[in-house]
Amino acid sequence: MSSSEPQVKLRAAWTQADVEMLLDYAEEIRYKAGDRMAFQEGHFNDLLASLPIQPNGHRKTAKNCHDKWESLKREYYAASTIAGGSGLAYSTERGANVVTEAGQLVMDELIETRPEAAQFQNKGFKYWDRMQQFVPHDKARGAN
Repeated sequence: MSSSEPQVKLRAAWTQADVEMLLDYAEEIRYKAGDRMAFQEGHFNDLLASLPIQPNGHRKTAKNCHDKWESLKREYYAASTIAGGSGLAYSTERGANVVTEAGQLVMDELIETRPEAAQFQNKGFKYWDRMQQFVPHDKARGAN
């Protein structure tokens, strides 16, 4: 490959077992993250040795772990938006379970403002119960 050709960036593959290990570890070190569960890349260094080597021979990095954590938080907040005030009946198994035209209009509006919510239209967020423990129920998310 010449230097002018773009490099393909390999994404770390995360199995359900890997995610469960990440969540177990986050629970163990949650005191380091504060109320907003804002872990830094370095917080994940001790977890790396426990994660299996990828099929391509690569190991996950602290950045991979941090990125996966941030991704899980975004997905949780998207599912939470549906569950906590959209008017849709959210369940952890079936998501918003949109079956009516009115429900679809609500879901479409949610997706416009939070595109990652689309994946929860008819399926739930697999890690809902695990993530709930990390997010304070009485705290609003915001810049202030």
